[in-house]
Amino acid sequence: MPSSSTHDPREGTRLEDRYTVLRRIARGGSATVYEGLDERLDRPVALKIMHPHLADDSSFVRRAQREARSAARLQHPDVVAVLDQGHTPDGVLYLALEYVGGPTLRDVISRESPMTARRTLDLLIPVLRGLAQAHRIGLIHRDVKPENVLLTEDGQVKVADFGLMRAVDEHTASTTVLGTVGYAAPELVGDGPVDQRSDVYAVGIMAYEMLTGSRPYTGTALQVVNAHVSRDVPAPSSAVPGVPPALDEFVLRATARDAARRPADAAALLDLALAVRRSLPAPHDPPSLAEAPTEAFGRTGRWSASTDDAATVAMASQGQDPDATRVMGTHRTGDRAAAILPHLDGETTSMTGAQSAAGPLTGSTARRAPEVPRVHLNPVLSPLHVGVALILFALLLTVAGFLGWWLGSAPGSATATVPGVAGQDTASAERALNAAGISNVGVRSTTSRDAPEGTVISTDPGESSTVSGIEQVNLLVSEGPARVDVPALTGMAADAARSAVTDAGLAVGTVGRTYSTQAVDTVLSQSPAAGASVGEGTAVDLTVAADTPQGAPPNVVGQDEGEARSTLESQGYTVEVATPVGSHLHRVVRQREEGTTVLLTVL
Repeated sequence: MPSSSTHDPREGTRLEDRYTVLRRIARGGSATVYEGLDERLDRPVALKIMHPHLADDSSFVRRAQREARSAARLQHPDVVAVLDQGHTPDGVLYLALEYVGGPTLRDVISRESPMTARRTLDLLIPVLRGLAQAHRIGLIHRDVKPENVLLTEDGQVKVADFGLMRAVDEHTASTTVLGTVGYAAPELVGDGPVDQRSDVYAVGIMAYEMLTGSRPYTGTALQVVNAHVSRDVPAPSSAVPGVPPALDEFVLRATARDAARRPADAAALLDLALAVRRSLPAPHDPPSLAEAPTEAFGRTGRWSASTDDAATVAMASQGQDPDATRVMGTHRTGDRAAAILPHLDGETTSMTGAQSAAGPLTGSTARRAPEVPRVHLNPVLSPLHVGVALILFALLLTVAGFLGWWLGSAPGSATATVPGVAGQDTASAERALNAAGISNVGVRSTTSRDAPEGTVISTDPGESSTVSGIEQVNLLVSEGPARVDVPALTGMAADAARSAVTDAGLAVGTVGRTYSTQAVDTVLSQSPAAGASVGEGTAVDLTVAADTPQGAPPNVVGQDEGEARSTLESQGYTVEVATPVGSHLHRVVRQREEGTTVLLTVL
């Protein structure tokens, strides 16, 4: 990534006497990213420094620190690691991240798109592996886009920018779409619930862009947002003919406007991506020009080939086998071969008078000078090779016949309707699916505030969907609410305590009031206690300070005068004592209330 063309005043500074800021890499809406050096461990790092207006917000800082701790739990080779987080005394809020020195996926798309099916999947599968691990532990990225996918110098793919995403989201106004609208799922710009399927949608948009060279919707931000909400993403093949139907289906399923119709999470989309890649034709590697019995150049230095070979090359260059095109375009036996190979289609398929130095193309072979040897691109096969090929061909016919029987008339061709199993336990749901004729059942889990642990939340495909007998139906099973730590609230103002409770993913329970000499609305106690680990959504009860008594005063009749006075005054009441002449027992025999004043009769 290029560094900034102007000097950044933070370059050359140090954070907490450990991290040296070297150069600015990028600047975004919430933070600026720098290349840095961890002086303690002598290793490069990426330093993500939040913008000052965010770092000055104490509630945002608490959320950001909590989200950084969550992101640090995400350890996966396809995810940029969170190494450290800090908040300096002068107000700098930062993350230290694994440094990745290669290009972004945006750079790769700019150079290579439209990409082949195999190249697209080879880049997306590591992205999905990283997201799948995040989804397993309850993290949602919310801003998946090519800029947040990095490649190392040796080509390893890593998903970046998990840290602080939820904190930034919560700090953003409700009418603002976090991230890039070009990849935003409809629910991110509408009022639907946001979950792992929002990341699935963004991956689908990236796949479309990699296959076609552009996003499905362009225009102003408002136009793009409206398109995501109101229009279905078109199949990539409508923009670039030749995209395999399986890739079209991959993109269309990932980008369904109804989140219930998308794969449940990145793990489910990963399964689909792997299946699609397995369905692609194997890459075709032609014989090496150095090893095959091929004479490509005569004394004149011209290439000559049979029209059968020329047709093969022409098909590759027209996109009928993208992988073969890539191989032919990069195969080398020297600079001259590299220069001539990309132009084979132009020299060997023209039949309208184009001339080569060796003469025009006529009949079944290229015309050539007598001294130019004929090209043999296919080596002569031995009888053993022919026998092996015939055996393999017979086996393929047998397998094809079996599959035809299975898909056409055997149980594999049967269809079934997915029954409603939401709310059932896993075993009961599996039995219900089996009874409906669905034997291929998968189970995935996620946290849920609403569904009890061990119960089914939904199925993928959804209830009432029609599936084939061999198609897998996945059960999304609740792990119960995510576990969170109760924040320390005692001593905080009531409003700040309410915010801290909701920011922690908890709910505000009952708020009682009691008289106290502390400032009004100061939290005096809480339940559950600070630091307790509870399920997300658990209610936290608060007791706050009041400057006047609450409710009826306690009954102090029969108490010693001093004890009664202390009890009432501690709860905010004013005490007046009436003592008849001759009284000497100092016992309260009667009490009467007038507002916040309690009149005691003492004998």
